[in-house]
Amino acid sequence: MKKVFILGVLFIVGCTAGPMRQDYQSMMNEEVESPFFYVPPLNQKDYADRTWILLAESKTKNWFYDPYTLTEDEDGVLTYDAFIAPREKNNLATYNATMVGPFRQKIDCFSSNQWSETFYSQNIVSKGPLVGDIKPVNGSGWVKIAPRTAMAYVRSRLCGRKFIDDQNINYFLYQEGSLPAPISQKAPVEIFDEKENKQLVIAKQDADRELVNAQSPIFYEVINNEVTITDSKKDVRQMRLSSYVLGKDLAKQADYIFTANCQENSFTLTTQGQGAKSSGTVGEKDSMSAVAFNRACGDHGAYMKLGNKVIN
Repeated sequence: MKKVFILGVLFIVGCTAGPMRQDYQSMMNEEVESPFFYVPPLNQKDYADRTWILLAESKTKNWFYDPYTLTEDEDGVLTYDAFIAPREKNNLATYNATMVGPFRQKIDCFSSNQWSETFYSQNIVSKGPLVGDIKPVNGSGWVKIAPRTAMAYVRSRLCGRKFIDDQNINYFLYQEGSLPAPISQKAPVEIFDEKENKQLVIAKQDADRELVNAQSPIFYEVINNEVTITDSKKDVRQMRLSSYVLGKDLAKQADYIFTANCQENSFTLTTQGQGAKSSGTVGEKDSMSAVAFNRACGDHGAYMKLGNKVIN
């Protein structure tokens, strides 16, 4: 009798305190918290309070960096801040949880080594001889940059690239436009052909995914990373720039002279042999004029080389 009573109590408790049935709509209206990331990301301020411009594009990713953080020490080690984002078109917010970073990045242009505060590798190449079996602090360390990789392309842009039959070394400055985003494929569509009396499978492209820009991007580079002071009293400086079409042949577009008046926060961009292309007050921090102005007038350590030609 006692067993029957206990079973009855358990049955009643199970029916009243157990999981209640929930309809589909109320279940979908509940807030779902992802265990992997937050939308928007918790470090959204790290993105929003900075200046980001496109540095490089791989098949699946876009590399952005803050040109105002770019410095070089006397040993030829570059330091800058960057983040990586998927190279695709979506309806997410500008800064979302699909991005990696921002993170502090360093490149040793001489030895072609990379250091990143978010990068870890078992095969670490130290800049100096290690004493004993010393592991890197916080999983960071100098890693050899493999050739023909996205990081090797980033290195060539920041550390300078040399074209064939050209004595100059060009350093990346700015890019207008971007390469087309990859077009995704929809799942095959099955259609019944009455004439053939059989099922046909047709691959259909995703019409909702449009090209980011149908035209080839134009990028600008600083020749030899040199800036010449033309007026020491007014702090007027000049840089020689070259622009190229981002394609297989990297066709030359034009050569420019960028003149920056560091005191008056103004600039003039002159096409060699054709006169002024644009001039005026420096624009937004992510604009071509502002990035070039900062490269000429900003403090980048050993990255920029001051010329000896001083008029006044």
